[in-house]
Amino acid sequence: MPPVVERFVLALGRVLAWGFLAIVALMVYEVVARYAFNAPTFWAHEISGILAAVAFVFGGAYCMAEGSHLRIGIAVDGAGRRFRLIAKTLGLFCGLLYLGGLTLAMWPIVQKSLFRFTPDGLWMPERSGTSWNTPAPSFVKFALLLGAALFALVVIVHLVRVLRGRSDATVPDGGGES
Repeated sequence: MPPVVERFVLALGRVLAWGFLAIVALMVYEVVARYAFNAPTFWAHEISGILAAVAFVFGGAYCMAEGSHLRIGIAVDGAGRRFRLIAKTLGLFCGLLYLGGLTLAMWPIVQKSLFRFTPDGLWMPERSGTSWNTPAPSFVKFALLLGAALFALVVIVHLVRVLRGRSDATVPDGGGES
């Protein structure tokens, strides 16, 4: 049974995948409203962008938890098991460094975008600048922060699994998913 982090990421991914169906429905509605009734929406495109951004941000963690992430195995597939284990560990460690750096770098960006207040104390997050002018950029940046942190947690789970020697499922004998 996968750890709680992976179960959470897989459940979240299945929920967020429905966002793509919502995007299709929104775009169909927009096209019909625009061309059949000459009444285009001012919100459909922006909502579609938010839904897609959030789903893509969490998609990396989902693919890693599910084991469907991309792997270029030409350099390691023909190598011995020990080399594959070292390559897997190094790859996970590099991924963790990148995602940890991304998470840390996103925090001041999120603070600057989301936690903005006027002198009289009104909340004024960064806005899209569209006719609807939602705080979408702030929330997408916050989603990127959460997505990177969640992805890093999944990488930690995989790294711990490899370092504990439970690498039979994570280091194939060649040619398979890792």
